[in-house]
Amino acid sequence: MQLLTPFALALSALAIPIILLYMLKLRRKQTQVSSTMLWEKILRDKQANAPWQKLKRNLLLFLQLLILAALVVALARPALKTKVVASGSVIVMLDASASMNATDVAPSRFEEARKSVQALINGLSSDSAMTLILVARTPQTLIASETDKSQLKAALTKAQVTQGSADWSAAFALAAGATRNGAASTMVIVSDGGLPESGLPSLPAEVRYIPIGQNNDNFAISALALRASNGVPQLFAEVKNYSDTNRTVLLSLYLGDDLFDARQLEVPANSQKSISLENLPIATAIYKAHISDPVDENAALDSLSLDDTAFAVYQSSAARRALLVSQGNLFLEQLLASLPGIQPFRALPAADGTLQIPTEPFDLYIFDNYTPEEFPNANVLLINPSANPFFKVGESTKDLAEIQVNEHSLTRYVDWKTVHVLQARQTDMPNWMNILIAAGQTPLVAAGENNGQRIAALTFDLRESDLPLQVAYPILFSNLIDYLAPPSAFDSSLSLSAGETLALIPPTDADQIVIASPTNQTFTLAASGAQTLFSQTDELGYYAVNFISEDSTKAEYFAVNLFEPDESNIQPRETLQIGTSSVTPAQSQQIGLQELWKWLAGFALLILMIEWQVFHRKTFILHHS
Repeated sequence: MQLLTPFALALSALAIPIILLYMLKLRRKQTQVSSTMLWEKILRDKQANAPWQKLKRNLLLFLQLLILAALVVALARPALKTKVVASGSVIVMLDASASMNATDVAPSRFEEARKSVQALINGLSSDSAMTLILVARTPQTLIASETDKSQLKAALTKAQVTQGSADWSAAFALAAGATRNGAASTMVIVSDGGLPESGLPSLPAEVRYIPIGQNNDNFAISALALRASNGVPQLFAEVKNYSDTNRTVLLSLYLGDDLFDARQLEVPANSQKSISLENLPIATAIYKAHISDPVDENAALDSLSLDDTAFAVYQSSAARRALLVSQGNLFLEQLLASLPGIQPFRALPAADGTLQIPTEPFDLYIFDNYTPEEFPNANVLLINPSANPFFKVGESTKDLAEIQVNEHSLTRYVDWKTVHVLQARQTDMPNWMNILIAAGQTPLVAAGENNGQRIAALTFDLRESDLPLQVAYPILFSNLIDYLAPPSAFDSSLSLSAGETLALIPPTDADQIVIASPTNQTFTLAASGAQTLFSQTDELGYYAVNFISEDSTKAEYFAVNLFEPDESNIQPRETLQIGTSSVTPAQSQQIGLQELWKWLAGFALLILMIEWQVFHRKTFILHHS
């Protein structure tokens, strides 16, 4: 044991005035005697008032000196040397990924990890500081370079485990940034070892590893997907056994809340089994798969329940309505009729050039060699346009050399090398228009979005080119039409991971987007018509996306599942590969200091309470006597 502030022992000199006060204190008691023969007793009492005689068997004095001694020693800050994992500047990375929900360590791995970090905090010396980083899909620094243990414990209490994967590369970047103050640091990783086996960068400090977890007892639904075959949905499900023993599980499949299939699967150790179902209902539906113990469905199947249930969404795609305004273009009419999910309509301008556009809404308007006086409030494809409100149109030009196809999602797989165009209109495209294909300074194909309205344009007449005869023709127009009239607001067949961002394109008539989570939390987004991002996908399950307009509400669904092998494989790892180094479990080898002043202060408070009780009891007895 050592004293961190030994000069505080000088305060023990305060015992001298306390003793002097007791010595100088004169206390007489009036006594009646019946005879002078009793004066001897009074004389003996007088002798007892001699200064040193007062100090004999004085309980109050003893208690007060004991209080002073405890306080003086507490101020001297005695500390015991203890072995700790880290000391000095400590950076702790606490794993909060889905695998930390495993219950092979009671009550869970994350709570066990929290206890380990608590022990690190308790072992910090007075000159040590700790930075606490919570490692999740988006790592965050809970507290930085803090020496106050109460503040560190408060930050640790707020840490919560997640249901998704962890971004360890981003966490390492945060940890590396925390070492830039120049002080030597020790980094401590508290995890079950679910880090990438390769690709992690080296860290600019000594790294120590505290492993959490005991076994790999886990089953998981590793895949659940739906796809349409000849217009009829098919279901694929896969179950994987991550444990070291052969097991049998019960796989139950639900359509909505109704069970429609259940079967037992014998899955060998470290292997998987899959099933396929066909001829399912065509309607939009939510499918659920759940694995359980075949003997007792209510019994715990494994140590991690998050991946025992999965969801998939089948979205029946209604045909997208496209209105073609043209004097007649066989190439366009045949193309629109051949595109899946497109229901084409045609409107013919009158002889005087006027056009009566149908009042019912369309998902896409295509104007071929025709420009209306007033454009609908919807997405538009212009082919060989004249003057319009979207961009400036000039004279035609035949100088179309030096073809350039710009890299864009709309030009993917478009081979323009064999396409020839006789002439095109010179245009001045605004900044919001992306020039996809150009001939020198003359745009040939462009597309963009302005105030929620998507516009695409071909600045030439299809009949003055051989594009309809080339392979690029259906590919380009399929890309453009999917851009202008998306099949749905998002691809509901895809399964997101917890915390992953959903990109959706709301219908043009939507005023508001309301998203309901699996626990019925609601999130309201503005429907601007442009791409909208939604990132509050932290819960596993299915989400309902409601597009609310003035006249109706349209609902679509998407699922968030734990299809993460690194999380479902809960085998605790004994070694971590960080950079070129292998990190093994840490041992308590460094020397830390466990301070005792809190215990001494508490002892002094206890003695003070006893002294107060003794004093008042003595006063009470003297008063009544």
